[in-house]
Amino acid sequence: MFNRPVFPALFFKRFLILASLLLLSACYPTYNWRELPVADGLATLAFPGKVDTVKRDIELAGMPVTFVLTTTEVNDTVFSIGWAQLPLQSTSEQRQAAQAALVESLAASMDQPVPEIAMTGEMFRLESARDGKALAMVARVLVHYDVAMRVVATGPPELLTEEVSQNFIRSLELK
Repeated sequence: MFNRPVFPALFFKRFLILASLLLLSACYPTYNWRELPVADGLATLAFPGKVDTVKRDIELAGMPVTFVLTTTEVNDTVFSIGWAQLPLQSTSEQRQAAQAALVESLAASMDQPVPEIAMTGEMFRLESARDGKALAMVARVLVHYDVAMRVVATGPPELLTEEVSQNFIRSLELK
């Protein structure tokens, strides 16, 4: 019978397995979009990865609220929605003040002035530098009924492209 060396056959099998794994990892999408209910079911939003949620009691525009923050991070880019149920008896002025407070906190975190479009509930983009590195933020801040929401993506400008930011921000569906 034939006496074939075992080493080349084992090497070849291991090479095929490694090559297959590399091909599969190349096919795995960077962003694994999934639509989730947010804001106690008042809206849905598509996140590009598995999310974590935390709650914290804060004061927003002089009103005590519980702020809920749901986030995920993909490739040094953070995607989040933060929302707070405003008091049911809140006035139109208080809702507008809550929206302004959320917008101002985002602008301050980027050391930028508040863009005019930010208070319209439309998407806006801010850029700055932190520790010598460029940072971009795309956000949308609005009040829907009596729920104040801020949808935010933050990361390096080369990763937070227009396509990625629009996929995230524009996926917000209000009910």
